[in-house]
Amino acid sequence: MARGSATCARLSRRIAAALVAVILSAALGASAEPRSTSPRLREGRLPAQIPQAFGGGEVVLELTVDARGSVTRIERIRVTPPYADLLVNSAAQWRFEPATVAIEGCATSVAASVLVVAVFRPASLYAGPAPGVPPQVLGAPSPRVPRVESIVMPAYPPTATGDGIVLVEIEMSGHAEPRGYRIVGPASGFDTAALDAVRAWRFGAPQAPDVPDRLFVYAVVGFRTPLAPGTRRRQ
Repeated sequence: MARGSATCARLSRRIAAALVAVILSAALGASAEPRSTSPRLREGRLPAQIPQAFGGGEVVLELTVDARGSVTRIERIRVTPPYADLLVNSAAQWRFEPATVAIEGCATSVAASVLVVAVFRPASLYAGPAPGVPPQVLGAPSPRVPRVESIVMPAYPPTATGDGIVLVEIEMSGHAEPRGYRIVGPASGFDTAALDAVRAWRFGAPQAPDVPDRLFVYAVVGFRTPLAPGTRRRQ
């Protein structure tokens, strides 16, 4: 009788272990399921110099990235001369990891859109309105990318000198909920101020029904050397 009980106990343990293995295998399989994602920047240089325009500006672009990761089209959504041309010329050379969608359990590269939002601080001591050309709205982004709801102008770092420009990657959910922020490129004295500003930006969820699970938006933050009160910048 005791021998039979021991045999049953061993059998029960084996069955329990087998069930645990099946459950773990299913869980690992589920987590390994490829997710859809928007293009992610692999190589991207910023302009070497910021134009010495009188005021600041805002630029919103929508890039079309093909299945190889190349930028094939740039749609100008919001522009401020001369910053728009400067950013368009740079973004045209960017290279991305292409967007992916899950097809029969495999991640497949596809063409997709990427939103790029830029703000250039005017050369003033305070981030209030400055003389210059106001931003021009030329259209609206496609329903597959987040909508820009508000942009906060960065503060010029008190310990920084000269002009600076920072590229920030914003990772979002498919509902445009921020998940993380990352500086792209070498560190600089402007990074903290750029991140502080970008964290305060607000985006609306894309309207398309098949938005990727993982979105990447790129923020460009430009800083101009503040002028002393009463100083005029030469054009």
